[in-house]
Amino acid sequence: MIFHATAIGNIAQEILANHQTFYVHSIFNKGFNIVNDAQKLIFIGTDENGMFPFGILIDQQTRQSLLKEIALNQQISIGPNTIYISKTCQLVWHVPSLPFKDFAEKVNNDELKQNISTYDFRMYEEGDFDRQTMSRIIHALKDEDVETVEHYYRYLIGRGKGLTPSGDDILTGMLFIHFTDPYIRKPNLEKLKQLLDEPLTTLVGETFLKCAQQGLFSSKISELQHEPSLANIDRLLKVGSSSGRDTVYGMFVALT
Repeated sequence: MIFHATAIGNIAQEILANHQTFYVHSIFNKGFNIVNDAQKLIFIGTDENGMFPFGILIDQQTRQSLLKEIALNQQISIGPNTIYISKTCQLVWHVPSLPFKDFAEKVNNDELKQNISTYDFRMYEEGDFDRQTMSRIIHALKDEDVETVEHYYRYLIGRGKGLTPSGDDILTGMLFIHFTDPYIRKPNLEKLKQLLDEPLTTLVGETFLKCAQQGLFSSKISELQHEPSLANIDRLLKVGSSSGRDTVYGMFVALT
């Protein structure tokens, strides 16, 4: 069986160009993650949760077929054009790449702020990410020294449960606002890049943050730079069990 991907993210394309061996890292209803020995992760699946810079997009029928062919820790071989899922199953990955970094036009952050402010985030006041704590972190990113900011990064990164802990998703939302209207001091942004070389969070959370640190976001997030509507915010809120909501909250604290 030979299947064809629909599109590929630029990060996934760069990783696959090395033709290394991968292993199945995790499996979901919407697709699965593969990882190589260098801990570079690629998601193969459909776009219900958006398209990712480190993702390979497939249609639903292909997803169902591939999920029947894989198991956790299964070895996956990579060729110049093809991912060899099994002896009888191949996925052609050499397809058009998706652009993810596009901050050329001015984002309407006033509209985004107005629309995000209509949502109720009071559930965060009883946890680790209450508004007072987050306000201190935003202030530190803007004005404080690298040592102070490192303390706050370590507080956020990896905090929470799941493949993408809440702290990672909140920080991703904060970084999105930075790239629409820069507020993080350059040394503080560089410190984040250094910290992400440490094992501070899950591999999936680390992958998302490394992309966000470069200004690369999922399509559900990046859509807001072109159309910061309530409908697009609602679509982002529905991603994962809490990932979308945590990301929007990160945007909210950075904007307000």
